[in-house]
Amino acid sequence: MNLSPDAPASHRGGARRNGGTFLLVVLCIPMFLVLLDVMAMNVAMPTIGTTFHVPVAHWSQVVDAYTVPLAVALLPAGWLVDRVGARRCLLAGIAVFTAASVVGGLAGAWLVVLGARLGQGLAAAVMLPAGLAALSTSWPEPHERARALGAWSSISAVATALGPAVGGLLVAAMSWRAVFWVNVPLGLVAAWGTWQQLGTGPRRPQQPQPEQSGRGAIATVSLVGSVVAAAMMTSGANGTLQAVTVHLQSGLGMGAGPAGLLLLLATAPFVVLGPLSGRAVVRFGRRLVAAVGFLAGAVGLATLGWLPGLVGLAPGLLGIGVGLGLVTSAIVGESLSAWPTRPGIASGLNNALRQTGTSVGVALGGWAAGHWTGKSLLTHTGTTAGLWWALAAALAILTFTHHPEPKKLEP
Repeated sequence: MNLSPDAPASHRGGARRNGGTFLLVVLCIPMFLVLLDVMAMNVAMPTIGTTFHVPVAHWSQVVDAYTVPLAVALLPAGWLVDRVGARRCLLAGIAVFTAASVVGGLAGAWLVVLGARLGQGLAAAVMLPAGLAALSTSWPEPHERARALGAWSSISAVATALGPAVGGLLVAAMSWRAVFWVNVPLGLVAAWGTWQQLGTGPRRPQQPQPEQSGRGAIATVSLVGSVVAAAMMTSGANGTLQAVTVHLQSGLGMGAGPAGLLLLLATAPFVVLGPLSGRAVVRFGRRLVAAVGFLAGAVGLATLGWLPGLVGLAPGLLGIGVGLGLVTSAIVGESLSAWPTRPGIASGLNNALRQTGTSVGVALGGWAAGHWTGKSLLTHTGTTAGLWWALAAALAILTFTHHPEPKKLEP
């Protein structure tokens, strides 16, 4: 059975019934690798720097060598995906990412490590929009795509949550090189699955779904609204987590391990709510799900610093997880739905703004931690982030499509 995005819709539906779960897993692996490598390398960074006798001030280069090319190349990569095709770009991205991981695992010098990270970052910039474009065209019916995006968002949460733990375990049990080598078997599985599941064939532009027909101006508004909401989502969440991390380790003297376990409160709901958010989008629409998610998170964030002890951090951290779990698939789905003929660029824009939001949020969280401590740090951060997410809820109400996803009519 041909699983090409260009296959007839009837073929695609049959293919999903026969192997849709495996196809979804295959499309989630590249995104899992992209996020895992960001989080795991943060933990391995000190060991790598020490191994090559690099000054502490330069340790962050091993992270920047990955994240900067990733952010810069996302939009050109999205254009390339729409021009060349999701399958070819995904295969090329996985191949380069896997090869760069091998180079990093064998590296005998700091500059080689940085070169490997640069290759991974560029490959990751291709893998993200290519994977989302393939998902969008493989599940063209809006309600099925919403559920697939819900599962996709859960996998992203798992990668984010497990990244630090995986990095720490690999470094402790083997060496920092294992953080590179772990990508190789996963990359090979993703490449084989992509080759087998996405099929071949000439690429044709996807036809707009009924909800986009004749509404070009509204689609533009929803695209802009969704990518801005993506930046607001990640800046509010990651800025808050940065400040809370500093509070736990520097302010309270908590070790990295216990602090990491406590911060799982901000990711565990994300894992659980990902698939549920897809079903909620089908029933209630992206606008309502995104608005409720942002408001629920805003309420939790507003409690930071007002309740005593570590237990008092729980509502705020859970609020972040609940918010992310509900809004992620709705935001990504809105971007893809707003520009159905250019899924590569649409997903590239969404991911670029998410990366930008993360960078800005972490910087602001670090700035706040340098100006306040203790309760003051938490209350200033929680209040600001809560208001920011409340504003994001208003943005979703004003710009997102309001109706539920149309269900596929069975013959």
